[in-house]
Amino acid sequence: MLDKFLAMALPEGATKDHPFTCPMGRQAPLLSSVPLPPLLVAVAENDLIRDTNLEYCDALRAAGKEVEVLVNGGMSHSFYLNKYAVDMDPTTGERTRELIDAIRSFVSRH
Repeated sequence: MLDKFLAMALPEGATKDHPFTCPMGRQAPLLSSVPLPPLLVAVAENDLIRDTNLEYCDALRAAGKEVEVLVNGGMSHSFYLNKYAVDMDPTTGERTRELIDAIRSFVSRH
């Protein structure tokens, strides 16, 4: 299924190593050369790509970029999109509100 999502998201003929999905890969420009605004990166604690996301944040910082990281404790990938869980599970609902508040705060500061 992931391959289908990648095929829809990436330019025709691109692989998962494309800079859109692999910003630290061999095909990507050096992060220090990319003009980026301050970034907020939200990472779900139980996400399969959590470590990769955190490595990306470390690489951005090493490249001199301003990065804030929000780790959503106990959550999995895209937890905030499951409306049933957001509405029915107190923890998911609270983590979703924390995420929204963090985004709101970040945007208001930048």
